[in-house]
Order: sequence, then structure tokens, then C-alpha cells
Amino acid sequence: MLALGAAALAAGPDGIRSAYAQIVCGALPRPPVTSPGTIQRSRVDRRRVIVGLPPGAQDGLPVVVMLHGAAGNARTPFGVYAVHRYLAAGGGRFAVASIDDWPSADIPGSLLPYLASNGMDTAKIGLMGWSSGGAGALRLAAELGPEQVGAVVAASPAVSAAQAPLRELVDIPVWLGCGERDPWARQTQTMLKALKALGATAEGGIADGCQDTAYRRRVLPEQLTFLARHIART
Repeated sequence: MLALGAAALAAGPDGIRSAYAQIVCGALPRPPVTSPGTIQRSRVDRRRVIVGLPPGAQDGLPVVVMLHGAAGNARTPFGVYAVHRYLAAGGGRFAVASIDDWPSADIPGSLLPYLASNGMDTAKIGLMGWSSGGAGALRLAAELGPEQVGAVVAASPAVSAAQAPLRELVDIPVWLGCGERDPWARQTQTMLKALKALGATAEGGIADGCQDTAYRRRVLPEQLTFLARHIART
């Protein structure tokens, strides 16, 4: 702690803010050193699409579509959160795909057919997002239904419990989580309790952390394990 304080003072105001954030929210975890699988880059409807495959991937893998937050893009899951490295370290046998500006993209009509044409199994997908992307993942899962969605994961979903499509998610396994210092923590806890009361398969919870990259990296292994249980081939 003393070393952190000395380094912060030496770095000036930015260093002090960074040190305070680490004390309050926790340090940013380093991504696993495990070598990731292949990264594929292309475009669909003029939007950038990035797909991360696990090491030794073969055709027919199921896929998780990841929805970025308001300030993100298709690169964010890989460049900021290193999801491909966490996927490789956890041994998950599924692909992860992201697309630029997902709110205006036709995910079922354009992205999923594109992924299927590239050898992925889109009959039953996973959905994952954080912040506005978490809210979008919940809404899209409710729209597509349990016939097409095997599981949905939302970190810090930017939606109130009153506006979330909870009853439509009862038959889809849901992981909901939030940092305790995140302004969406109370709503997330309310949604989680409501889903359990409705009889849904609902996991996650409120843990140490803030609305930041550090929290989201910390929960990635748990989220990917949850998705693997519900959509990945054994």
C-alpha cells in the first residue's frame, strides 16, 4: 500500500486517481498468458466483425455473440477484455463473435447467417454483454427465445428491473452480475432475485468492484464457464 501511494505521488494527479481507483475498485487483472486461438476479421453489412476461436477449433462450434458497451466496438471484447485469452485458458469449446454498432445491426438476419456460413453452429447461441450491451443481450435473448438462445450473460446491465424482459427469460439460463460500487448494482440484484422467484436458472450476483474493466475481467472466467455449461459441446 505504501509503495502504491509513493508511486501515485510521483506520477502526479493522474497517478493519484489511478491509485485511488485500485484501492476502491481493485487492480486490473492481467489476462492469462495462455496462447489464444485464431482471430478472424471481416465485414458484414459494412460493419466490422471479429470472431475469436478457441485453440484447435474445428467446424461446428457453437458461438457466443458479445455486445459491446456504449463506447465500445467490435474490437473491445478482444482489445480491452482479452476474451480470447480467457476463452483459451478456460478451455471453452465455442467461438466468440462481436460486431460494430450492434444496436443497428441485424444480428439474427445478417450476423448469424454469416457465422453459420463460416462453419459455426448457430442453431442455439449464447449472448453476452456489459452495460448497454448487457441490456441488449437480455432483450435479444427474450426476442429470440429459448429455442435459439442457450444462455445469456449480462454484466452491469444498464436497464431497470421494471424494464427488463424477465418473464421472457424464464426458460433461458441467465448470469447477471455487477460490482457493488456500480450504480446498476441494486437493479441487477433485484433482477436476479426476480428471475429466481420466477423459477429461472439464474446465477451471478454482486461482487467487489466498480463499473470498470477490472471488474469485468475478474468475472470473465465465471461467465465463460457458465456459457460453456449451457452451449458448448463436450
